[in-house]
Amino acid sequence: MNKSKIIWVVAAVVLVGLIIFAVSSKKSETSGLKIGALMSLTGDFGAVGENTLKGIKVAQEVYRQETGNQVEIVVEDDGGQGAKGLSAYRKLTTQDQVQGLINFFTTTMDSIYEPAKTAGFPIMMVAFQANNVADDYVFQMTQGNDNVWDRFSTYLKGAELNESKVVVVHSIDAAQDSFAKAFVKEYGKPVTTLVASSDKGGLRSDAAKIAALKPTLVVFIMTPENGAVLTKELLPLISPPTQLVYDIQLTTGTKFYQDQLGDLSRINGAIALGMEGDLNSAEYKKFYGAFKKMYPNEEPGFLADYGYDTFMTYLNAYNSDESKWISNLKSTNIEGASGKVQFDKNGIRIPPLVIKTVTGGKLQTTSRLPY
Repeated sequence: MNKSKIIWVVAAVVLVGLIIFAVSSKKSETSGLKIGALMSLTGDFGAVGENTLKGIKVAQEVYRQETGNQVEIVVEDDGGQGAKGLSAYRKLTTQDQVQGLINFFTTTMDSIYEPAKTAGFPIMMVAFQANNVADDYVFQMTQGNDNVWDRFSTYLKGAELNESKVVVVHSIDAAQDSFAKAFVKEYGKPVTTLVASSDKGGLRSDAAKIAALKPTLVVFIMTPENGAVLTKELLPLISPPTQLVYDIQLTTGTKFYQDQLGDLSRINGAIALGMEGDLNSAEYKKFYGAFKKMYPNEEPGFLADYGYDTFMTYLNAYNSDESKWISNLKSTNIEGASGKVQFDKNGIRIPPLVIKTVTGGKLQTTSRLPY
């Protein structure tokens, strides 16, 4: 064997050794790791919380198969309530002694933000972080305000809609209030803003107020159940040319709208914002196959792929040193089942956004918003 061939053989052996070492190191580092999953499994967002948790469990199994490593998941339900979430966080960190945390709900993040500073690990946030957005230890997987409302507004302004009388109605909740303010700022055209009643009984009066304005376009930025009730109350009071536009809550709470309206065909033509990756990508197909193996009688629900990517992103960046774990997450730039996973300077994911239109009583993806 000549000298050049010997060099290539040695290089190949060294490379294989490095790969084996890297894999074995990852196995030993995450072996027996215990991750808390603080989910909203009941309340307005219970169905979406369940979807997310299923995605996390699918990822847990795929991770085990790929690394030979079993990571334990300890689940707590916050019921969509910050106070309950804080109690669940204390249980997870003291009694269960988790070494990482995936949190779902907005108000729970507000409640645990301060005590979590000393937890010793970064936190993966699935839903919206309404407050305390900073270059810190929290990494949000769904949309924030940046890189969202500017893109959505640009789409609406170019869609040739009748914008002579625009009404923006939003829930009083922290997330929806923040979304609405950011949308109005980015939209940049005259609008009338209305804060909807948190009491479902008051939504009929809200519908009458909106109808009295004779809107040509109504933008709903509301929690799913209340948005569905308000839509039902509003429909008999407005004429068909009125364009209805929704943020992502029409997608998150489709069942609420179906329950209230009987059939989404009552809002045919409605436009909705959505978060969605490429369903034909290799990453999504891998997720889908694993999901169907675990849940053969179900289709992945909204945010199931986000739950899957949240777990995978978190574990693949893992380091027992918190600062290195955070650094690894900041540099994430991968293709996931839910699309590209990359964070901005504040740890908020730059989301893959789509436009969905209600056609024939179903939400259909009609276009993808550019980054």
